[in-house]
Amino acid sequence: MLSMSASNERKIIKQYQPLIRALIPYEQHNKLLEGLNKFAGRVPSPVRKIIRDEVIRLTSLTDAPVDNSAFAQFPVFKFSHFGVQMCLDKVGTRILHKESALYQQRYTVGVFETLTSSDFYQEHIKKENYKKVVDAFTVETQSLQDIHFGEDIAITPNFPVSSPEFERGRNCSVSSLGYKTMTLESKRPAKVGAGDEFNFHFPDVPGLPKGLTINYVASAMKFNQQTEKYETHFKMAASVGPKMTQIIEKYINLASFQQPLQRQLESERTMQDLERDRILDNSPWVPVFINRTPKGLRPQMALFTKNNETLSGGRQGLNIATRKRLFPRLMTEIHRYKEVYIISGTMSSKQGDYYLTATLRELESSDLLAPVIHIMNKNGSLRCLQCRLAGVEAEDKEKAFSIHDLTLLDYPDLADIDKVIFYKEVSSSLADLVITEKRAIPAVAEDFVDDLNSFAMDIVREEGLDNRVESRFLLDRPGAVKTGLLTAAPVTIKDISVRGLRLVFEQQPKKVDKEIKVTIPELKVKNQKYEVVDYNPNTREMRLKLPTKRDTIASGIGQFVQKNAAYFKNRDLALLQRNTHRFLWELAMRHHPSASILCTTNRYLLNRLKTVYQTSDCDDLYPFSQVDNVAPMHGFFADREAQKPKSELLSAIFSGAVTHTSVFHCVRNSDSKLVFLPEPSFRFGALRNNVKQQLHEHKVTLCVTRIEVSRCASALTPLTKKRLAQLSRIDKPMYDRFNVMQSSYTHVLFLTSESVLHNSIMNASLRPYKQVEKTARRAEA
Repeated sequence: MLSMSASNERKIIKQYQPLIRALIPYEQHNKLLEGLNKFAGRVPSPVRKIIRDEVIRLTSLTDAPVDNSAFAQFPVFKFSHFGVQMCLDKVGTRILHKESALYQQRYTVGVFETLTSSDFYQEHIKKENYKKVVDAFTVETQSLQDIHFGEDIAITPNFPVSSPEFERGRNCSVSSLGYKTMTLESKRPAKVGAGDEFNFHFPDVPGLPKGLTINYVASAMKFNQQTEKYETHFKMAASVGPKMTQIIEKYINLASFQQPLQRQLESERTMQDLERDRILDNSPWVPVFINRTPKGLRPQMALFTKNNETLSGGRQGLNIATRKRLFPRLMTEIHRYKEVYIISGTMSSKQGDYYLTATLRELESSDLLAPVIHIMNKNGSLRCLQCRLAGVEAEDKEKAFSIHDLTLLDYPDLADIDKVIFYKEVSSSLADLVITEKRAIPAVAEDFVDDLNSFAMDIVREEGLDNRVESRFLLDRPGAVKTGLLTAAPVTIKDISVRGLRLVFEQQPKKVDKEIKVTIPELKVKNQKYEVVDYNPNTREMRLKLPTKRDTIASGIGQFVQKNAAYFKNRDLALLQRNTHRFLWELAMRHHPSASILCTTNRYLLNRLKTVYQTSDCDDLYPFSQVDNVAPMHGFFADREAQKPKSELLSAIFSGAVTHTSVFHCVRNSDSKLVFLPEPSFRFGALRNNVKQQLHEHKVTLCVTRIEVSRCASALTPLTKKRLAQLSRIDKPMYDRFNVMQSSYTHVLFLTSESVLHNSIMNASLRPYKQVEKTARRAEA
């Protein structure tokens, strides 16, 4: 066997340092050979011998004194440990205890060398600092799904119970009714003992059989300081049969969304509802609700808030997401991948300009992605929407109907909702991207050419955003619009108000004048002149208003509505839209598509990150992951190479200097090592070419997370009063506390993965314009 030089031995020891430390416990238990066979079976024999000798050397005992004052952080303390004189600072003492545990609480050569090694000392400090940073940026997580209380669920019913043997037969308020428990309130302590059995009479309430009586056994009595009342706790008697138990369980499950829960449970539920409402109210995502019809899946309604309508392009963005020609392809792709990017804009050809709308994957597979983005960026027409799919279960709809006390017969369209597509504008992620070399443009498929024909959609807004000043009533009666001296076009009068109406033509009118004459036999209106406010040729829908000097007609319509108040009561569109809005809101808030961080006021910057909300299958935090209901946020916000937990990004976010940004990481496929990519270097530097080459060779995975900031403009959301109403009935102090708490929320941060989009951009050899301005001009020339 050839001898190996000392320098080579040092290199081998440094290379196999993790293996050497893993073998130390085996040597402590006289099982070094077993450890070598387990971990170093394929290591060459000379290297294996060096490793074995090094393990034996490190585990041998020593009595050499230790002094790390040369590189220690002062103060330094002198003490005796293992009978050896030591001079160590606090960091050195922590290293001593940690390394001694590795060597079975023995003072060995390995312990001595780690204590006297400046490199090991600095590495230990670096790891401690990193751990402090990770801990400081750890945020509690919460699921968007409803809290499942299981067997602990209990409601606070709005009825009393009574028993002849308990409190002389007086009616007693029920503060908590569970599956097998009950708690009664009284001003004075009840004269009962543990184990006493009582037969309680329940009143006749919907959901419970008439004349219901159940035996309960007293278990405890407590004084509630919050309510200043005595609470007597009962358990269901053993003699109660399973049929009676099922009746109570069924009633509690049905009433749990219409009546408040037990105080503590209701406060937890209310907190979750308020925070989910705030996320949806400030979200840039627009939910589009898809109904299952005899003709297949069709988009029917979209929920607009003040925030998402502004950030996602309003009606124009909605039209792009619901193009009739694109929609079947969109549904096929989004069912498969759960996420789709829609790219839309103007293209040029020899025949003239045309509109193109297609998905990212369609353009990529047709080798059109790079030229399409380049041309659309050049002419300024590029629009890109990110779409995500969420399924709607029957249970979700049942909850929404129950919470807002709606019936299926009154709102049949809501029961047909099958899925929700969320979309938001991400055009800024493709801004200024160009190709660096001249290339031929492949033929554009006919399916990609957009005819600008979209599905007719019902826009649902909260009451505060509805700009109509008059009450509107659903009519849905036939009418006619005069088109000539003796001709009229049939129409359907959809709704009316005192000074306006909405109608739909059965066929496309030949022309649309500024004023038209309308006949409504139902209202005894004949050839009444109306001014045209708006006409949509796609839906053949027209909105009209009376001229200013038509008070007689307006009062006549108003009197007709008053005479038929019973008929129009349930056809008030403001009421119908309010209930529809609340129903859609319940579905959307439970399926919000991206991770969201609620931020509150706090004197400490990092403590402003309160809670992360996300669905169970959300991947927006990748390459980081949730562990034990906490999520590490250091990879997105912490300053790099900082010795202490700091965040310039969060400071800029809360000061208003930053409204959106992107964070880039690479994951090495061989060992899952994570590498942070500085944005300027990745977008405009040589690092971009290196990452592109590694992606082409499948050595790394590019992870891009977009952070969008939404400042809470109002302390209240559209459903705040509704959420707090239940709590106010049973716990006024908690209600007041929650009410005040709403003003402490300042921002909502939305974290969305755009990895698919940016991987496609890299594969298409697109670069930001700043880096390749001169090269691009030469290529075009």
